[in-house]
Amino acid sequence: MAGISAINAENQLNNFRKSAFMAIIKAIFSFILSILKGFWVYFRKFQSAVGTLLFLMLVLFIIVSLFKEESITVPTNGALVVSLDGAIQEQKIYDQSPAAALTGGEIKRQTILREVVKAMDLAATDNNIKMMVLDTNHLAGALPATLHYIGDAMTRFRKSGKKIITYGNSYSQAAYLISSYADEIYLNPYGAVEIYGYGSYQSYYKGFLDKIKAEVQLFRVGKYKSAMEPFIRSDMSPAAKEASLALMGDLWGEFTNSVVAGRDLNKAEFVASFDNADVDLASVKGDLGAYALKYKLVDGLKTREEWRVYLAAQLGTTISGLKDKFIGYNSYLTVKTPAILPPKDLIAVVYANGTIMDGQQPQGVAGGDTVSRHLREARLNNNVKAVILRVNSPGGSAFASELIRQEVLQLKKAGKPVVVSMGSLAASGGYWISAQADEIWASPTTITGSIGIFGAIPNIEGTLAAIGITTDGVGTTPLSFAGIGKPLPEKVKAIIQSNIESGYDRFLNIVAEGRNMTVEQVNEIAQGRVWTGNKALEIGLVDSLGTFDDAVAATAKRAGLTDYRLAYWEDPIPWEAKLLTEIMERNATLGKMLFARTTSPQDILAAQILDKLSIFAQLNDPNNAYVLCVTCMGMMDAGR
Repeated sequence: MAGISAINAENQLNNFRKSAFMAIIKAIFSFILSILKGFWVYFRKFQSAVGTLLFLMLVLFIIVSLFKEESITVPTNGALVVSLDGAIQEQKIYDQSPAAALTGGEIKRQTILREVVKAMDLAATDNNIKMMVLDTNHLAGALPATLHYIGDAMTRFRKSGKKIITYGNSYSQAAYLISSYADEIYLNPYGAVEIYGYGSYQSYYKGFLDKIKAEVQLFRVGKYKSAMEPFIRSDMSPAAKEASLALMGDLWGEFTNSVVAGRDLNKAEFVASFDNADVDLASVKGDLGAYALKYKLVDGLKTREEWRVYLAAQLGTTISGLKDKFIGYNSYLTVKTPAILPPKDLIAVVYANGTIMDGQQPQGVAGGDTVSRHLREARLNNNVKAVILRVNSPGGSAFASELIRQEVLQLKKAGKPVVVSMGSLAASGGYWISAQADEIWASPTTITGSIGIFGAIPNIEGTLAAIGITTDGVGTTPLSFAGIGKPLPEKVKAIIQSNIESGYDRFLNIVAEGRNMTVEQVNEIAQGRVWTGNKALEIGLVDSLGTFDDAVAATAKRAGLTDYRLAYWEDPIPWEAKLLTEIMERNATLGKMLFARTTSPQDILAAQILDKLSIFAQLNDPNNAYVLCVTCMGMMDAGR
């Protein structure tokens, strides 16, 4: 017994030692852990403070760099430098998402059309400005009407007796069109003039939708209303081909006329050169620069250093002194636009720019409520004597378009003239809101018409079923439906089609009343057909061909004004949105380095599909009725 007791005591002692040891270890571990936790908390606070401080310093630095006042002077016998960077826009678009940049999205630079034209016109009468240097190397593209409008301003500049010269690493088709208005065009010896002609091509997704067991339930009126065709066909319909070929032919005719006139070329030879381009290029051993020079597309081939030497000679300075002879058009406007007391009488310029969508929308989208409010504000402002509705839109929501049209009628009822100035696009809903203005101006290459209407609702029941998701339920009437999870009931389809047909009749009547035509006459030129401004004038859809400036003069005459000022009716932009956009634009190169975009074929294809399907995000009409030229949207995005 004594031996057993001794063993038990020894075991208890060992257990006590183990417990004490473990308790000490736990205490030490807890102590170390508490120290580490405390350290981590303070470290995170320190990290947060340092990060916040660095961020604030960065923001402060950017704000100072953006808004600091610099002494800007116009150089004597200097050159106005017009750099057409990125997309040429009617309005500055401030809703570029920072998230897009962080995930590799493209940061788009922007050039504002009216600012470029204003700078050119001011410089034409400025004795300090000897010449203009045009830079199109970073031009992302623009539709023909926009390019011709800038070209007209270049022509006015040249008529003042001043020279315009341009130099390109290469010239895209859009860049060459605008460069053809210059006196001299120079090209890098390893560059090219890339003129291919206009075309209308797009991807068709019927086969893809069949594979994923989805469909687009489409309702439309109009033989040529090819909107949404890519979702219900695998190829372009004969009617769409007919209309597109006619449209492209008209635009190409204006392109060739402009280039031939600007470069003093033989038109027949220029047109024929496209048939023989492969043989002609082989004759200069495939040298694209030599080809451009041989066929007088450019005046000379120069390296960048040779270009700088040439510029210095033109401006009577040295290469190192060139920077003192240059002034960018934005800086020039800062100097040449002093704050003055405006005349009492105003002509309000209201923009319908971008896709027409229901509700309030930012610049770059023509919100039905936004544009209507701007028109209403102009009507109620006693200083506003007339309104120019500047339309650059492929259309969109029928309901939003109708809201805008109603405000146009209210302006006319109030005795204030309303003149529409069409930009590059005024199609479908863009024409709906224009039809009943007092006067309509377009450029020869404005894309307009597309008088038609459609409705589109996706059905992804099969797609969901393929991944094991089904949709079921009950409704209180035969009109209850399950959104895009099931096909529309037949009665609902009939109702939507009836509404679309009614909308088309309404569209025809609006145009007939506004253009003093019969409904039958309008129907002959409607059917969703798209026209150029040239053809639109012939068939009575517009009153005159000319620029925005011509529309301004016509508005002033109609309102009996001689002393007036243009007031651009736009919502104030929050300072943080302006700052973010400026940061993104100025640091576009850095963004591309940090967040490189993928160029793999599969990712490019996926992006194209997602971009095409994103059209449904813009279809927010409460009645699912759309007056939208989808083909025009593609042209607008491509800048062709």
